Amino acid sequence: MPYAEIDGGLRIFYELTGPEDGPVVIQFGGGLFGRHNFGAVNDGFREAGFRLLAFDARGYGASDHPHEEFTIEGWAHDGVALLDAVGLDRVLVHGTSMGGMIAIAFTALHPERTIAACADVAFAKPDVYRRTLFRVWRRMAEAMPWDDFSDHVTTQAVGAKFLESEEGAGTFDLVRTVIGWNDPYTVRQACLAMENMDLTELVPRIERPLLMTNGTHDILCPPELAPSGLGARQMAAMNPQISTHEFPDIGHADLLECPADAVRIVTGFFREALAAR
Repeated sequence: MPYAEIDGGLRIFYELTGPEDGPVVIQFGGGLFGRHNFGAVNDGFREAGFRLLAFDARGYGASDHPHEEFTIEGWAHDGVALLDAVGLDRVLVHGTSMGGMIAIAFTALHPERTIAACADVAFAKPDVYRRTLFRVWRRMAEAMPWDDFSDHVTTQAVGAKFLESEEGAGTFDLVRTVIGWNDPYTVRQACLAMENMDLTELVPRIERPLLMTNGTHDILCPPELAPSGLGARQMAAMNPQISTHEFPDIGHADLLECPADAVRIVTGFFREALAAR
């Protein structure tokens, strides 16, 4: 199993797959799913000619699990350290959910390492509704049986129609399995990191093309937040480098609910950015 050492010896598990001459996409997974968030779209990205750097972030999966405070900006810095460790310079960035928030921070803080980025189903600052939601998740993760917590998350993240569709069969079991691979301490810390996150000052600093993709009916990370928050539409109004795409009729899980559309939109955006370099 390939490991990289960062930050004085912390071990990070990673996989680099796809055509060796393809442009590299570093993937930041969500707060409850880690690198497994991208399972339904990885083949599509590789078939489109992209090389994928997937990894278990600090605290997740096969990487080391320090019991410490985690932050969105800290996980972004770990991404840079991983690039250094595996010998990569500038990359495309794709993050989803909490990973999309990390992608925003990565793009703003490390423009010299970023060609272009997609922050999927993410925002820069939670509003009162979303802060409360993540706080309740954190409390539930502390008190509930893990499978019950997983099922609750599934009902909020995946559209009702998809759950009853042929494609959505087995979603509850899949999410239970993936969440079960994670350290409960890290999951609680991830919720706390999202509660406290405020990337407002970073948004005007973004120098590279950033695509915000959202599901129109997403209750976790909708394209527009209440006034105390900062969602995709508000971000695009603040910085011409930021553009948006909204997937109609789905919730939070576009990578699961409409993977072919997600691959088409994001790879098209990345190709345009590569051509404009």
